[in-house]
Amino acid sequence: MKFNKVWVVALSALVLSGCAAQRDLAEGSFDYLEVEDYGSLNAPEGLEVPQQRSQYVLPTLSAEQREGSIGQAVSVRSPRQVLTLAPGSRIEEGSNETRLAFDAVEGISDLPNWVWNGVVAVMGEMGAEIVEESPQERIVTARFTREHYQLGREGFFNRLRRERDQYTSEQVITIEMQAASHRRSAVIDAQASEIAWLENGNPVSSQDTPIMLQRELEAGVLNQISAYLARNYSADQIADARQGVEIRQGETADGFSAIVFDSNFNVAWSLMPGVLESVGFVIEDFNQSEGIYYTIYEPAGKRSFFQRLAFWRGTEQGELPIELGTEIEFNVDDRDGVIYVIPYINEEPASAESLAEWMPSFARAFREQTQD
Repeated sequence: MKFNKVWVVALSALVLSGCAAQRDLAEGSFDYLEVEDYGSLNAPEGLEVPQQRSQYVLPTLSAEQREGSIGQAVSVRSPRQVLTLAPGSRIEEGSNETRLAFDAVEGISDLPNWVWNGVVAVMGEMGAEIVEESPQERIVTARFTREHYQLGREGFFNRLRRERDQYTSEQVITIEMQAASHRRSAVIDAQASEIAWLENGNPVSSQDTPIMLQRELEAGVLNQISAYLARNYSADQIADARQGVEIRQGETADGFSAIVFDSNFNVAWSLMPGVLESVGFVIEDFNQSEGIYYTIYEPAGKRSFFQRLAFWRGTEQGELPIELGTEIEFNVDDRDGVIYVIPYINEEPASAESLAEWMPSFARAFREQTQD
């Protein structure tokens, strides 16, 4: 019976994975493609007709092109959107070009230099060789390969062998930047050229090339740059804010004893793992939305069930006057720029006397974290 259950689960997974691979393809009737063209709009005398925008005009396709670019084989995924992940970034509305603009960012005195450093770093992460560079103006890569996705091959035995088809692209990426003379704003454009779509390393016909591939490549590069800048900006801000953090013992408005320091939640949340591990706690779980770290006091590291039952356990001693194996929740609370870290033992806040005994060890751990 156990063998049969395994096969039922395996077959179900194969069916589901087969369905998932087709979700981005068009389905249903395509009669709308044969609707008669009524030509331009005729307006009554005295009524001004707005000029028709060219991006809504359907291209004239040959019979060969139509076979591969319409109908059930066409991808119905929307074109990749440019994301404003980095601070101060925005998209210029109404522009058909793939571009991302940046305005003044707090803490960044030379914004174009900051953006350009991100551009160069992302090109390196993508493995693209730079063959032409005018610093803070233009960068051109050599033609390089980028993997987009893999799909499992159809057929029962192919799925058992986990045979997969790899889809990649080859392209040249050109990025140009325009910066204002006051160095507080900049715009970057991305352009992909010399594009080829490959299946398992072999070029495919133009009919099988994704229609929005150029847009996918250009927007994808800008999104990586935007994400890189956002990630590093947050890390730098936290690093700066961590410097000089001094802790003290205090009380919350509810009268609970707490470790107190002036900062913000992001800084406190990033500090706590290193602090807790330094004084002998093992973090078993956490909930960032609630601001809680679930820990167990194990200065020698987490041990197995049998090690915890061992007779020599009582001879071990940690830095804090806490029984080994005690589970403690640390609640991190931000109230108007003041951080309160409240320890809970058995759902009860730790006493002021207990916290006073812990403070020298926590003060030492905080100093170590803020000096890194």
